Amino acid sequence: MTATVGLQDILLITPLIIIFLAGCLPITIKAIIGREQAPLFSMLQAISGLFIATVWVAMGGDTSAFNDKLVIDGLSAASQPIILFLTAGALFLSYENINTRGAQFSEYVFLIMGSAVGMMTLTWANDLLIAFIGLETMSLALYVLIAMSHEQTLAKEASFKYFILGGFSSAILMYGVAFLYGTVGSTMLPELAAKTPGLIAGNKLFVIGYMLLIVGFCFKVSIFPFHNWTPDVYQGAPTPVSSFMATAVKIAAFVAFLRIFLTEGLNQSELIMNLLQWLAVATMLVGNIAAIMQDNLKRMLAYSSVAHSGYAFVALIVTASGGYVSGSSSLVFYLLTYAFMNLGAFGVIALFEKHEETMVNVEDLRGLGYKRPALAASFAIFMLSLAGLPPTAGFFGKFYVFSAAVSEGLVWLAVWGVINSVISVYYYLRPIVVMYMTEGDAPEATRGDVLSKAAIAFSVLMVIAIGLAAHPFFDAIHVSVMNVFD
Repeated sequence: MTATVGLQDILLITPLIIIFLAGCLPITIKAIIGREQAPLFSMLQAISGLFIATVWVAMGGDTSAFNDKLVIDGLSAASQPIILFLTAGALFLSYENINTRGAQFSEYVFLIMGSAVGMMTLTWANDLLIAFIGLETMSLALYVLIAMSHEQTLAKEASFKYFILGGFSSAILMYGVAFLYGTVGSTMLPELAAKTPGLIAGNKLFVIGYMLLIVGFCFKVSIFPFHNWTPDVYQGAPTPVSSFMATAVKIAAFVAFLRIFLTEGLNQSELIMNLLQWLAVATMLVGNIAAIMQDNLKRMLAYSSVAHSGYAFVALIVTASGGYVSGSSSLVFYLLTYAFMNLGAFGVIALFEKHEETMVNVEDLRGLGYKRPALAASFAIFMLSLAGLPPTAGFFGKFYVFSAAVSEGLVWLAVWGVINSVISVYYYLRPIVVMYMTEGDAPEATRGDVLSKAAIAFSVLMVIAIGLAAHPFFDAIHVSVMNVFD
């Protein structure tokens, strides 16, 4: 049967088209007038596109497009507004950051929006080849975004490392897809899910393909031992890009990863399930222990991001074990809390970057609690939430993930999660101690950076609001995700 594409398919992906056109507008205007337009106008054009796309996504229902290659359901509806908001937050931080604002801001906006197009595609993907296209669209834009930093050494090195390692991971992922296609005869996720119970126990080619697919995605979400790129790239990238990668990119990759794990019969493979569980434990341990030894704040948050990938990976394992609704709901809720904590934390770091080569260390925060009390309080809230202390959003994010693990009989994973949360308290409290209990020459409050401060303030409000009203937030996500399984 010949596949056809109709007007209805085009209308269903209108948010993606809007984002792409909004990203093209600044660079098109620059080409027409022959010079860079005011960065504020470029940013506002992109923000307008993101706002319209968010409203369109919120108004959409459950359906599919392009012969079921793209699926628009509760999972995408719960994750895409978060991704679009984080894209807007990254643009807010970028507009005022020394490493991103300049003569190439139109190109920068185009790449940010292009990466968001890849993320939207990734969260809709119902086919492994479509997922790969979304993944590469997202990643290729990031390689260039990192290299475009005005910082001349670390940024270029980070971009090169990310490009080389990203290429290897993409090759491994596609090799896995090839193995799966050879055994299943299709790259569609529903057909893969339908044939998994009959193949996972006895077909070695299928198992190898699935493991290679998992390895490819593990690189994208910084799972041990495929995490080594993370600290170097986060440190070398412009801080707004680091925040974008640590939040929006990770959410999109985890949602795509989750769709692969929504497969009955995967828990029949003891090899795969044991491997996944040990990867989660190792990721939590390596991330937290390495973070303890860091003085640079961006490297500390990078290793923290690795550890948090381990916590989120627990929710994926719950899903693979058969807890589809509980695992999916807890993962999306966890990613929501994690996003606002990290956007705000990276936003605070960005405020300290007054020169291209600026590296912000923990000791640079000495005395900040007295000279800039509001900023110090905001950073303290983000650190406490990342540590998972109540009543912050981070506490409830971990609570729902670990509760889901216990309900599926994965008690030992939940115990390791709690142990690692205790370990992380040390390095999250260290900046707070430095800010409030030591004297130093932290910079005085300055005017300007209005958009960055607005992003930080909104992140603080969300961390507190989600912490105080965690149950309503979780219920809303739970209801949205349940529609996937109706």
